[in-house]
Amino acid sequence: MKVKSIEVSSTFGGVISDAPYENIKPSYFDKVIIDIGEGDNEQDIINAYRKLLQAEQIRAFDLLRNRMKAEKIEQQVKGVRFVEKDGKKYPSVTSIIGWDQDFHISDIDLRQYGSRGTIVHYMIEQFIQTGAWLTLEEVVEKNPKLREDASIMYRGNLGLKISDCSHEEFFAQFLKDFEFDEFEQTIFNDKHLYCGRYDVRGKYQGVPSIIDFKTGSTYSFKQLAAYANGDGVEGIEQLVICPVGKTDNKSGCKKPIVTKNVKTEFDNFLKDRAKFAERFGI
Repeated sequence: MKVKSIEVSSTFGGVISDAPYENIKPSYFDKVIIDIGEGDNEQDIINAYRKLLQAEQIRAFDLLRNRMKAEKIEQQVKGVRFVEKDGKKYPSVTSIIGWDQDFHISDIDLRQYGSRGTIVHYMIEQFIQTGAWLTLEEVVEKNPKLREDASIMYRGNLGLKISDCSHEEFFAQFLKDFEFDEFEQTIFNDKHLYCGRYDVRGKYQGVPSIIDFKTGSTYSFKQLAAYANGDGVEGIEQLVICPVGKTDNKSGCKKPIVTKNVKTEFDNFLKDRAKFAERFGI
């Protein structure tokens, strides 16, 4: 039976010193009205509800601090990208691995290479689904969002061409060894706070794999291992790099590059994750 109603309140505040602008000083005030009955210990109830209110306030403060840090990093460091989920910012796998690796390449050149890679990835996905290769004109017609990438690649000073890549010959020789299940899926890892998007999840020579297509000359199994350890991703036994860029091989393409050392490569990624956290505090 209700004896009386009591009000329980909580106040919490702090300073976020690494925000994009001057120090932010958020403060929180919350209250709740509780009905108590005969025989209830009023002070115990007050303490319990105040503890719940404070926990939510601390959570809100931590989320705000996470977002402010992420925004500041994105403003100050080119190439570092975050994705938000449930109010929290997660650094991308490629940012964690490569934030300090491309300093010798100009932003303009990086954009041209990236645009060609995006187009070739789309061509591969369409080929896997339809069995036919699209021309660059057909790519733009089918996906107008790629028009800007096509323009950047076609008009860029590097003179990059789709025809320089070896994706068509690669699939002519190796398609029989692959089974493709999921394309371009975003993953998150809450324990280690990162996110990413893998190219394909499927099988290579019958073994469950994370599969990645590379038009460039560099690759990292650490990247694929991070995808393989995303929340909800299970059963991955190997990592497969498909080199579909320019090649001088007489066969017209390079062979798939494979490792089954998923755990070792993930441990290597976690070292990069620790360095990223040490450098940026997130």
